[in-house]
Amino acid sequence: MYSLIGGICALSLAMGISRFGFTPIIPLMQRDLGVTKWDVAVMASANYLGYLIGAYLSRKPWVREHLRTWLGAGVVISIILMISMSLTHNHFLWTLLRLGSGFLSAILFVVASVVTLGQGRSDRAGYLYSGVGIGIAFTGIFVPIFDSLGGWETAWLGLAMGGSAFGILAWCTLANMSRSESGEQEKARSSNLFIRDYTWYILLISYGLEGIGYIITATFIVQMIKSMPELSSIANQSWVLIGLAAAPSTYLWARMSQKAGIKASLMLAYGLQALGILLPVIMPNQLSTLVGGALFGGTFMGITSLSITLAHQLKPEAPMQAIGELTTMYALGQIIGPIIAAYLQKNFGMMMPSLFAVVVLLFALLVLMTLRRNKKGGAV
Repeated sequence: MYSLIGGICALSLAMGISRFGFTPIIPLMQRDLGVTKWDVAVMASANYLGYLIGAYLSRKPWVREHLRTWLGAGVVISIILMISMSLTHNHFLWTLLRLGSGFLSAILFVVASVVTLGQGRSDRAGYLYSGVGIGIAFTGIFVPIFDSLGGWETAWLGLAMGGSAFGILAWCTLANMSRSESGEQEKARSSNLFIRDYTWYILLISYGLEGIGYIITATFIVQMIKSMPELSSIANQSWVLIGLAAAPSTYLWARMSQKAGIKASLMLAYGLQALGILLPVIMPNQLSTLVGGALFGGTFMGITSLSITLAHQLKPEAPMQAIGELTTMYALGQIIGPIIAAYLQKNFGMMMPSLFAVVVLLFALLVLMTLRRNKKGGAV
């Protein structure tokens, strides 16, 4: 139980606050500093690149063998990076800080997943990944409060303060377990081969497509809604709603998968996420925007939870390498998505990036339809 609480806190800090806290602060930096869309895109891309590097390196032995060290460093440096965002107006430094934040988010995501779900406890995934939604909801609720106290700088400092509380809990509950889990990972590494088969590649491709499809909305939704006069009043509420929907969603999708199977649950989640992104495009009003936000928030972490649970079933002998590969594909998708989205927006208008995301998610759904039971008999 303590490790589960620690894992939830680690993900609240690493993903919900350190990584996605940038989303509700973007409009504040634009308002107070005149930060341009290009500046935002560069900082966001740097964060995605850092996440990709961190996900890729998390598979390496020198990470697997020192989980406790990476847990501590990730918690402390993530907080320092958030504080540092408030101490400079230099765009280049901001970009470097967001790069580092993305790197540590991926490392902490993998470390917390492995430690909490280790020893065959993949059934905890439905609870563990609620941490991301809790962190997102925290940023949506408190960023406007911090802003009212001192603008964008206080917002970053406030997130660092809140993140510190989550980080302390994560360290106190996971530090000792991460030391023992490092030994288990080393034994697994030396005695098993990581075999990639058809089922594994299908999971990788679909999860990579999810990275492409979801990231446009996850990063820019507050900025996009605030740019629309008829919807600007609910921009922060929509972000809070996404976090509140994400928090319980992982548990609900886990229960769904127990009854319907992971494959059917993933396909339904992809379909509902596509609908959530499409609704504000075809019906740009407050109700459809909030419903779309709830559908989006209620699926994107569910897809992560279900995919990692399936990875544990397929690769029980090497869970860290499995989660690392999945996260790498996800991160790669997050780099590709905004590049294509920027081109579409520039040449075809505001609606096209969302329509593109919908098409990608529907393609991921079709890819999943070809998923079949693996030779080990794991249920899909």
